[in-house]
Amino acid sequence: MVCVLRSSLFSTVGCGLLAVVVAAGAMTLTLRSADWNLTALVRVDSATRLGADARVVEPGFRTVHPGAYDGQFYWGIAVDPFAHGQVGKALDKPSYRYGHPLYGWLSWLWSAGQARAAAVALAALGLFCLFAAAATASWLGRRHGRSGWEGLFVALNPGLVSAAAHDLAEPLGAALLLGAYAAYLDRRRRLAWVFFALLPLAKEPLLLVVAAVVVWELCQRHLVGAAVFATAAVPALAWWLYARVHFGGWFTSGGTALAEPFSGWAQTLFGSTARRGLAPDLAVAVLAALILLFAIAGVSALIRRGPVELSYLSLAAVAICLAPNATAAFSTALRNTAFLLVLVPFVLATRPFRPSPAYRARGAPTSRLQGTPPDRVSSTPPD
Repeated sequence: MVCVLRSSLFSTVGCGLLAVVVAAGAMTLTLRSADWNLTALVRVDSATRLGADARVVEPGFRTVHPGAYDGQFYWGIAVDPFAHGQVGKALDKPSYRYGHPLYGWLSWLWSAGQARAAAVALAALGLFCLFAAAATASWLGRRHGRSGWEGLFVALNPGLVSAAAHDLAEPLGAALLLGAYAAYLDRRRRLAWVFFALLPLAKEPLLLVVAAVVVWELCQRHLVGAAVFATAAVPALAWWLYARVHFGGWFTSGGTALAEPFSGWAQTLFGSTARRGLAPDLAVAVLAALILLFAIAGVSALIRRGPVELSYLSLAAVAICLAPNATAAFSTALRNTAFLLVLVPFVLATRPFRPSPAYRARGAPTSRLQGTPPDRVSSTPPD
């Protein structure tokens, strides 16, 4: 028993630490040329009003031009979480940026509302979320009789590593996604509800995960469970309504990353940009291999149709419809498929992941343990 516990702890913590080491190594590529100033990870555009505000907040703030990236918008939310100040108004397409504010909000809390500490909080939170996601994936695998290698799909996930190195929200989304399913499959429904409620505030497409769980509950004729998990969408809907009133537009008004099915991927893999060499051959090969892996997992998900599989299929549908602007850049394509790669080992597992049968209503017998074959469970009714 002690050896089993040690092995479980080693794989769980080991995957988490590996994720942190890999992401920290990616961060050093930027930091070593910026005197190890963590504001360089945010990549705020010096030619914008946001760049001017950043230098007001911290005179030594490392801005860039060109080469700005989306981490600057999370930094803006961390400094001005509810868009009542100058920084919030300086964001590009604020109705869209504040549609997924959770990463900025949590960084605001981690920095205790100190604007100068926002960049540090963003980097620290990204590493923490990556550790939590990898450790949770490993724990979830071992909890259901696997070896725990599922955590490697987080630790070595190029989309998540790149996101953490640029202060983006994908590691937070992955941690919430895995935490939600770890709680849901273990029948800790209150905790699962909290995670599911936070998912759309991290990244809007993750609302589809909540919908997938509701559909699964309906398929199992758990009407109360379906109604309860449907309410997990209420916090995000309430915030989006507030943002609509405050900014005068929905979060969808910031442009779209969706188009006709496969159009973005076809242009990336076979279009003129690839022929001109803007997309290196290695990058195209990696993307092609990932697409093949996702397709195999998709077939498995269609056959099994469990709660995790339904979530995978819903997110895969979004990935199929990504526009060229969401797939042309190698790093962006990897980020937009990072959640799919996180779910792949659970979808392709030998035995499908299902909610633990140990859960029971009041007064129900407790003889059935997780993993016990039905023909070996006692049929003796309770006293």
